[in-house]
Amino acid sequence: MSDSFSTQSSYGSSWLASMSSWLAGRRLWFKNLPWLTLMLGLAGYQFWIGYTYESNDTTNIYLRLSRASSYVLLLVLVVLWLPVMRNGLSVLRRSWVGEWLPIENANALHKWLGHICIVFTLVHGTQYLLYLNTLSEPFTKVLFAEESDLVRSMRTTMYEFVSEDESIDVVGQWIENGRTQEGYEEQVKPIMEEDCTKCHSRTSTQTYAIQWMPLTKYDDVVSLSDEGWLSRQFRINVSGLVMFVLFFVVWYTSLERFRKRHHHHFQQLHLLGYLLAILGLLHIPSLEWIVAPTVVLFVEFYLSKRSRTYRRQPSRLTAITDDLLRLEIKRPERLKIRAGHYVDLRIPGLFSDRTESEKQCTTVLCREWHPFSLTGSRNDPDKLVLKVRAQGDWTYALRDTLGNSDACELDIDVRGPYASPITHATRRKDWFMVAGGIGITPFLSLLRELKKQPTEPYHLHLVWVLREPALMKWIRPLLEKLCEHNNVQCHWHFYFTGDQRLSLEEQEKLKAIGSLHLHRVRPDWQALVTEIAATGIRPTCYVCGPDAMSRQVKKACRKQGWAVHKEEF
Repeated sequence: MSDSFSTQSSYGSSWLASMSSWLAGRRLWFKNLPWLTLMLGLAGYQFWIGYTYESNDTTNIYLRLSRASSYVLLLVLVVLWLPVMRNGLSVLRRSWVGEWLPIENANALHKWLGHICIVFTLVHGTQYLLYLNTLSEPFTKVLFAEESDLVRSMRTTMYEFVSEDESIDVVGQWIENGRTQEGYEEQVKPIMEEDCTKCHSRTSTQTYAIQWMPLTKYDDVVSLSDEGWLSRQFRINVSGLVMFVLFFVVWYTSLERFRKRHHHHFQQLHLLGYLLAILGLLHIPSLEWIVAPTVVLFVEFYLSKRSRTYRRQPSRLTAITDDLLRLEIKRPERLKIRAGHYVDLRIPGLFSDRTESEKQCTTVLCREWHPFSLTGSRNDPDKLVLKVRAQGDWTYALRDTLGNSDACELDIDVRGPYASPITHATRRKDWFMVAGGIGITPFLSLLRELKKQPTEPYHLHLVWVLREPALMKWIRPLLEKLCEHNNVQCHWHFYFTGDQRLSLEEQEKLKAIGSLHLHRVRPDWQALVTEIAATGIRPTCYVCGPDAMSRQVKKACRKQGWAVHKEEF
């Protein structure tokens, strides 16, 4: 009896421990769950309002779905661009408020909102066109507003409220005769009062009241009596068609397979978002939905003025290996270096030494901004030092500026700094940092930050997977300094995957640092994480590197109940 009870108790404790680890490993997911629930609730409410609204006898399944999807689109468009407002995100990431907001994977959130947006755009557009095809008037005549908005509405969507068919002819004749105010008072106003103003009035309390489209005054009626490109319906329909095409272009060029192959085209075509915003003002009948985005936009604009652009900063480019570069930039006086931050770079004179035809082919690259992590405060505070891997059009062009020399001088535009997802890491005491290749850069800023806090206790494991042993010379002085601090327990795990080998002298220098492990194989993430977990710590994991590696690390860490943060911007 006692053994049975002991077994059950042990099983229960094991089950609780496993469940605790499972929940802890998905802490970020549960943090985002309330916000996801809120968005789904609002979207469902919007869809229901649009779907159940019946304005007239022409309401059918096509109009219901079109209106319902448009109501959801309004909500999605309000929040779509919030995750990419970097100045606002930087302020939040530097404060404790950011710990409770779903901004950890802001780029991923923006991508998913983009996918949702294109789905509802497709539903809204196709269903609305199908609805127009069910009206009594010819499809193209309605689509391009070949008849005035008022007369067309009286023939189709408002027909059930028209007392006499002759009233339509009277209004049409009044428009053809020049829309005089005298004719309005004598002929049109009585018709409006009898058939239209019960709903089309700012003070209407009818179930299907349209208060934002009144027909109680002469000017109101005249505003809806235009046809062709001047009409309200033409503006809504044509702007909607153009928006659909632009939405599809922006969405398709944002897909990973296109973005990686043609990043410069992706950047340029994404600017169509500004044109979409303008077209949205023409397409959306009621503009109350732009109030909140406008307020946030002004806040972002204000913050952007504090994050200045520093033009033509003297810089020096040096080759470390064939595809790895060191970029040293004179730090602008007002630019503060903070742990976990990055800057945008642009090099207008990148192709100044090329022929005119070559410049025309690559001029778009000169206008591109590219983000790079800062390595933190250094002994020389007047310099920004970045490591750049040549792996795309822009970085290859940067490498080619060296020609046959080992170094060259450049003038570079700098913008920022901005906070990345790992900015809040200094609030944690136990770290498990995983870097792939040049992904070590953001962690260097955190390691340098530790040197400024000689009394706070920290426990860290740094895992670095790299091909070039030459990079070890870059960070060895920093590791040696850190190991001198008694408050920081450091464990280094280095995995070399390339053909080059460290010299015996360099290996001895590294091993003298302290708890350091050198490997010539790729990591077994599950075994490594299990080994660290056996020491009794539960660190927060930060990973910066290839997607495949990041997925493996996340899987291993979550089995141990560790929170995982991926560095991306």
